Amino acid sequence: MEWLNFRHLYSFWAVCRYGGFSKAAERLYVSQSTVSEQVSQLEDYLGEELLERNTRSVKMTLRGEALLAYADQIFEKSSQINRVFRDSEDESRRHLKIGIVGGISRNFVYARIEDAFLNQADLHVEVYSGAIDELTRQLRTFDIDMVLSLELPRHQEMSTMTHHLVATSPLKLVGTPELIEQVESGSVAPRLFVFRHPFEGYPVQACSERYGVEFDLAVSTDDISLLRFLANGSSGLALVPEIGVREDLKAGRVKTLDVPNDPSVDIYAITLQASARRSFVQRLSLAFIHNSWQNA
Repeated sequence: MEWLNFRHLYSFWAVCRYGGFSKAAERLYVSQSTVSEQVSQLEDYLGEELLERNTRSVKMTLRGEALLAYADQIFEKSSQINRVFRDSEDESRRHLKIGIVGGISRNFVYARIEDAFLNQADLHVEVYSGAIDELTRQLRTFDIDMVLSLELPRHQEMSTMTHHLVATSPLKLVGTPELIEQVESGSVAPRLFVFRHPFEGYPVQACSERYGVEFDLAVSTDDISLLRFLANGSSGLALVPEIGVREDLKAGRVKTLDVPNDPSVDIYAITLQASARRSFVQRLSLAFIHNSWQNA
C-alpha cells in the first residue's frame, strides 16, 4: 500500500489555514520554496490541482476544499491524541468536558460544578447535551471526560467504562400552592405534564387513585426545564423529579404532593476506566462525583 505523506498534507493545510505560502512557511519554520514544493508533490501524488496560484493570492480548487475538510479532521484528531497521551498536567490549561443526557436538571449540574470547583479559577468546564449513545461514543474517543445519565452504560461497554451513582431524586407532583390545594380538596382535575421515564404510566394511574382525580395528560417530555416552567404556571401539575424544582420549592413558588410508592430517578456519572484517563481528569471527575453525592 502506498501511503499519503502527511508532512506534505500538513504543508497544504498550513497554506490554506494561515493564508498563503509565505505565512505558512513562517509558521512551519521552513522556506517558502519548501512549502511550495511539498504542496506540489501532494498534488502530483493525488493527481489533482489543489490550489490556484497567482502573484497576489492562493485560492483552493473544489478538490482542494474537499481535501481541506479531511485535513481538518485528521489534524484535530492528532491534537486530541497529543492531549490524551503526551500533554503534561499544565495547571494553567485544565479542561473538564461533561456531557449531559436529556432528562437531567441543568440547575443540578451547574450547582454541582460550582460547588465542586468553586476555588479552581484555572479550570475551564464545558458542558454538552446529547443522546446517551452519542455522548458515550464521544467519551470513548476522549472528546468528553464524563457523561451524566439516567441510564447505566450498556453491558458491552462495562469493560471500558465505570459508573457512579451521584444523586437520587424522588418523583413528585409539583404545582403552584393554589393548584396543589385545589387538587388536595378534590375540587379540580388539572392538566398533567409528565416526565418521560420507564415508570411513566404507573405513577399517573397511582396519583389519580390517591387523590381521586382524573388528570388530563397534556405533555410528556424529558425536558426538565420545560416541566419546571409549566409547574410554575397555574395551568396544571408537573410529575417531575424533585431535584429539578428544588430552587422553586425553597422560594415557595411551588409545592409538592407525594407520588404513591415513592418512585425515584437515579443520576449516574459515567467515565472511562481510570487507567484510560489522564490523572488530573480522574481527580476532577472524582471531585465532582463526591461533591454531587454529598449535596444531592
